[in-house]
Amino acid sequence: MNEHWSQTTRVIVITVILVLSGIFLYAIRPLLYSLTIAALIAYTLYPLVLRAARHPRFSQQTAVLVVYLPFLAILIATPSTIIPILARQIQTLTDELILVMTQLEAMLTRPFTLLGHTFTQEQLALFLNFNAASLAPEAIDALHVLEATSTSLIWFVLVVVTIFYLLRDWDKLRDWLIGLAPHSEQADLHRLLTDVDATWRAYFRGTLTLMVMMGIFFTISGLALGLQGAVAIGLLTGLLSIIPELGPLIAGILASLVALFQGSSYLPLSNFWFAVLIAAIYIVVMQVKSFWIRPLVMGRFLHMNTGLVFVAIIGAALLSGVLAALIILPVLATAAHIGHYIRCRLLNIDPWPEIETVTAVAPTLIETP
Repeated sequence: MNEHWSQTTRVIVITVILVLSGIFLYAIRPLLYSLTIAALIAYTLYPLVLRAARHPRFSQQTAVLVVYLPFLAILIATPSTIIPILARQIQTLTDELILVMTQLEAMLTRPFTLLGHTFTQEQLALFLNFNAASLAPEAIDALHVLEATSTSLIWFVLVVVTIFYLLRDWDKLRDWLIGLAPHSEQADLHRLLTDVDATWRAYFRGTLTLMVMMGIFFTISGLALGLQGAVAIGLLTGLLSIIPELGPLIAGILASLVALFQGSSYLPLSNFWFAVLIAAIYIVVMQVKSFWIRPLVMGRFLHMNTGLVFVAIIGAALLSGVLAALIILPVLATAAHIGHYIRCRLLNIDPWPEIETVTAVAPTLIETP
């Protein structure tokens, strides 16, 4: 038996493996979205597991449970607290819309003159095809609702369970990946993963900084303007700031609805104009955050050019959606690390000379002073 494959055989086998892997990943692409979310959450929680595992009475399994169970409790309790509040606001909004439609319908029963032409109710109805009944939502098929709810629940369970297993086996997965490489390359891969890990940690610190900044600003602004529930809304805005563009939009809509129905505690403004004021503040601040604050903060934490940060986030959001915009920066930094390592190995250069200080990102993305 031939002990070694020929170069041609190796190329063929590698090509077949890459093609089959690409087909497999394409086939499970809906699953990759949920697995990516689970991996990001597990990666964020894992330092807490390591900290808990230092306790002399805690095993690794116990440390995982100490971190995972409170996280799961918060994850389940948060929707049960927010959804009833949101439902009440939506019900109030629906009642207001019904009242407006009733008043509009009563007004249309009387003929009125516009530009010398008198319009009757029948003419208006024929021309506009517009009445209260036409705005009523169509009946929803109960089976479709049940199917959608069941599917969402299954995806939720998948993410939650995957987080637990990733927390439990994170070190094993890392060692397994490194062990796939030849023994002579494992030390370099371990160092490369360490640099990549430092990049992702820096990204999460930058994201946490942005969340705190937004939470503090909107809490103080809400209190200063007399917004009901300003502290809760400010905290929610800070939490939702982790989701580029979409998160702040949701927070702004909720804050505007509260302003519309509750009004200000002491500003001499009607509820409508107070809601307009709150919405305007959210729009302006979030635009400033997207165009200036986020690129500046993330650029400093990741040592990346601020223009590149802005283009990367907006481009990823436009091309691939919210999740891509959320992870594009650390993915770019990771690609820069890997590219730097491959370039050095191709040119027979030491990727990590002793005199060089380990940085959070590869030099190709470092902003020059």
